[in-house]
Amino acid sequence: MLTGARITSLIMYAHDVAESADYYHRRLGLPVLETTPERVRLDAGLLEIWLEPAGRHGVQLFGRRDDSSDVVFLTEDLEATRAALESRGVTFERRRSYEVGLVTDFYDPNGHRLMLYQPSAESLTWPSAPKIREVWRRRGRGTDRVIGPASAPAQGPPEVTGLSGNPLIYLFMFENDQMAALGFYRDALGLALLERVHCCNQDCDAEIEGIGKYDGGGVLLSTHHMHERTMVFDDLGRPYSPRVFTPAHGQGIAPVFEVGDVEATVAALRATGVGIAGVTERDAGLFARFEDPFGHPFFLLQPDPVARAGAGESALR
Repeated sequence: MLTGARITSLIMYAHDVAESADYYHRRLGLPVLETTPERVRLDAGLLEIWLEPAGRHGVQLFGRRDDSSDVVFLTEDLEATRAALESRGVTFERRRSYEVGLVTDFYDPNGHRLMLYQPSAESLTWPSAPKIREVWRRRGRGTDRVIGPASAPAQGPPEVTGLSGNPLIYLFMFENDQMAALGFYRDALGLALLERVHCCNQDCDAEIEGIGKYDGGGVLLSTHHMHERTMVFDDLGRPYSPRVFTPAHGQGIAPVFEVGDVEATVAALRATGVGIAGVTERDAGLFARFEDPFGHPFFLLQPDPVARAGAGESALR
């Protein structure tokens, strides 16, 4: 299955790839690794963001705010990073402080929900903390005062560097059935479950372990249940979390797992009940697409050795 497999890239579908690349590079400061007719590749830490045209792949994007998923970047100073990005033209929506730490969210030109996350001291004692520290140690730029030793000092003020040096740390997939999510991600895919915890809303029933955190290699792949019966508010009393799950909205991002033998992995996943149509060949290698029970798409990728060599060391970590 996918035990031990790494998410090496995150496909983010875009109405206009050039416009989105400008936003991620000029506004957010993510380095561009490569521009091809198929995609724009950006450095996001221990994985890459691939901006690909939604229309070419039959993906429909929905409006300015798609809350079916959440792409989270790690920072040791949320307020400084937020202020720096605001100076670069980024508009933030909400801010919340609670036991997990500090979070604030914003949206890209395609409506994808993005977030900054500064961990709390308490959260850095949880089972997921070693993964957070590992990602910061390998790709974070800053100090060791909040998260632990960084890979290197900051290369300049955040007004200049943007999110460069703030690695992507979480991919949240929202769902409306926590047991179905557990059965799929842990049992069918075989991902290592690092922790299950109560969600971010204390009004939810105590027995609801609404967040599952799985080892995605260089990122935490997490499921998060929708607050359909209760409301979550930010620090200023504004509604914070999504409440309605719409499966059609889940098509906008697609994590990509690198595998050594895509045909064998497809056969293993089919044996656990995962529906995969088949294997297709694209420029980067052999791909196979599947979905979770809530409509979130994923890909398996067996990289083409020639494409890997041409893309360089940073392409598939």
